[in-house]
Amino acid sequence: MILVVSCCRHRFSEEEFVKPITSIMEKLGISYEIRRYYEKLRFSGYSGVIICGTALMDSDYLNYVDNFRKLTGYDGKVLGICAGYRILAKLYGGMLENIRRIGVYPVRTVRENPLVHSDSFQAYFLHIYALRKLNRYMELIALQDDEACIFKVVGREFYGVSFHPEVLNEEIIVNFLQL
Repeated sequence: MILVVSCCRHRFSEEEFVKPITSIMEKLGISYEIRRYYEKLRFSGYSGVIICGTALMDSDYLNYVDNFRKLTGYDGKVLGICAGYRILAKLYGGMLENIRRIGVYPVRTVRENPLVHSDSFQAYFLHIYALRKLNRYMELIALQDDEACIFKVVGREFYGVSFHPEVLNEEIIVNFLQL
């Protein structure tokens, strides 16, 4: 069972940011539960967690980062997509910078990883904050120019992706689910 966390303040946004991910899971026959970022979240009992993205100007979830603190003690796998990337970055001391990126851009992988099996690919970005520099708790996996667009938490199967793999790179979600 996978926990899917919606970071959408408005439920109608879930059609764009959550439903494509749960549709992939349904095709694979993977069961899931959806919770919302403002709820008291419990991570135990799930084999993995996917923290979904949200609309560009929707940042209310950042007022609830403490709801995710228990993730640091969670033993399963985590995929943070866009808003989820920012939550993971904040949990592990990352310094988000104002990086506005909207549209399709090339991505270059710099480290072997279980999510992406190519040296470069195109990805759909929709954000105004991301990481340029990583700290000792994070490993760089892929770059878009000087943006760390995929990172891994050191020693954990926790991944942050600043783009939206549900748009152009569904295999990243599939690969994560098959870890």
